[in-house]
Amino acid sequence: MRHGLEVEFEYTPGSNYLIEALKDGKFEIAHTAADDLVADVEAEAGHSDLFLFMGIFSGLLSLVGSPENPDIPSLQGKSLGVDARTSGFVFLLEKRLRSVGFGPGDYVLLEAGGLEKRFRALLEGKFAATILSPPYVEEALEVGCHLLARPDELIPVYQATCGIARRSWAKKNHDLLVRYILAYVEATRWCFDPKNRQACLDLLMKHNGIKLSSAEKTLDALLDPKNGLYPNAELNLPGIAAVLELRAELGYLKRPIPQPDKYLDLSYYQTALK
Repeated sequence: MRHGLEVEFEYTPGSNYLIEALKDGKFEIAHTAADDLVADVEAEAGHSDLFLFMGIFSGLLSLVGSPENPDIPSLQGKSLGVDARTSGFVFLLEKRLRSVGFGPGDYVLLEAGGLEKRFRALLEGKFAATILSPPYVEEALEVGCHLLARPDELIPVYQATCGIARRSWAKKNHDLLVRYILAYVEATRWCFDPKNRQACLDLLMKHNGIKLSSAEKTLDALLDPKNGLYPNAELNLPGIAAVLELRAELGYLKRPIPQPDKYLDLSYYQTALK
């Protein structure tokens, strides 16, 4: 309420649902992968109303194998869980597999929804591996799963989760979006203040239903200067360029690759941080 905001959060089953619900006006703001936005803009032939307005983090994404799959070669011919087959973090997974010699026919992609759904499906043995982020990485490893690729092994520069909204809504609610960005940045900076560590841990345990040891590992990952949260929630422009290059490399974006400016509007962010 510090900036006159009352925010309602809703966990969504996956990125496809989230993007469509945002377009339909069920939500005003979404936090999802930059590539989900790119996929929609390209599918709508440039007529999509969605845009990126701030960044959240670059990494935090790890490839995790089931207890029966201790390394990447063991994934040969196996089913792999993804949020969506043609957007989001699936390209990070495919790039890593192809870098060690896998071809498109050497694995099967199964759409399993968002992080929590993929985590539970992995433990239930529904597929051999998936991409997870904290706290699910730590919880999976505790029950015998294997870390197959760390964030920096998937891709060195990347823009993962971002803030996304509809351009039409943002124009009508300019001040509201600016206040949201300002509040988000202040809250993120608060998390980086060492004196707030215990309060952060309490919040992680309360809202994620995890124990202290898992909360500590999750918080350390979130505050990691390379792969964690952006303290100022700025968009990573080289990371967006990497998203576009990766999408083109795997055949889902025609060259020449568009400039990142096509997908974003930084005016709201710039106003918030003045």
